[in-house]
Amino acid sequence: MTPRAWLAKTVGLTVLVVIAVAAANVAIDIYGIFRNPDGRHLPGYGDDRVAKYLLSERYVPANFNALIIGSSFSGNWDAAHIDGFKMYNESLNGGNIVEEKTISDRALSSSRIKLVILAVQPFLTSSHEFETVHVTPRENVEALGSQNLLDAYKDKLRAHFRKDAQVFDDTGTITLPEGPRGLNPVAARVMDATAGFKIDPIALQAHQDLVAELHAAKIPIVFVIPPISQALLASRASQLTAYANRLLQNKSASDQLIDFTSPEFEAFRENGKNFSDGIHLTKLGAANAVTEINAHLNSR
Repeated sequence: MTPRAWLAKTVGLTVLVVIAVAAANVAIDIYGIFRNPDGRHLPGYGDDRVAKYLLSERYVPANFNALIIGSSFSGNWDAAHIDGFKMYNESLNGGNIVEEKTISDRALSSSRIKLVILAVQPFLTSSHEFETVHVTPRENVEALGSQNLLDAYKDKLRAHFRKDAQVFDDTGTITLPEGPRGLNPVAARVMDATAGFKIDPIALQAHQDLVAELHAAKIPIVFVIPPISQALLASRASQLTAYANRLLQNKSASDQLIDFTSPEFEAFRENGKNFSDGIHLTKLGAANAVTEINAHLNSR
């Protein structure tokens, strides 16, 4: 075989392999972007930011009409248990509002989202950096074949054989650690209220932009100030109130507010079984919070 023939054969085989791999990934369509995702149930595997970014393009608007936007503190709020809406939880572990807006904008670009629950919590506006991957539309191309996609398949196989839990379920709900624990160093730094809660200006602008976009699209917003244990709240109440007031400056008369730091929810905050570390909720606490949110939404 001549060098030219060998090169042509090698290139040809490489192209065929690439086409075959891409075709297989389109057929499997783990993120619901290549074929009709209506009625499918797609949990998340691989990098959670990439997964929710891609799922939010077609899968989320095809199957859901409401979103929860938050960070890990709202990650285990089971969206499936809120009546009257098909709700998807866009929350990310360690997520900030810049990441959340980048991801949720994909779903909000459709006309199918009818409600947004938007958390008001210092962690969301403490930074604007992407924690793992700075997601962009190139992720669509990489869904045809990439290291992240390979990692997602590995996670899917491990979950299938019960070696590891999936990153999040088909409604976006995250499974968080259950046992009592202290605040991790990042959360402890964010929640240090000695000098008030730090607000990153880029993150604040992203929050304001998101609220303005939702108002322009006439999508109702339910602002939720998440639960915090009574012990943590005792030394941070005034700072948290000042923070919430600043974040809620653009709240309109038609928006709703559920404030878990108000006197109404003191019994919830005093119940240690609701919290794992004072900020993150246990499975029981998350269920109780969703029950309260559900009751509020359905009392209107």
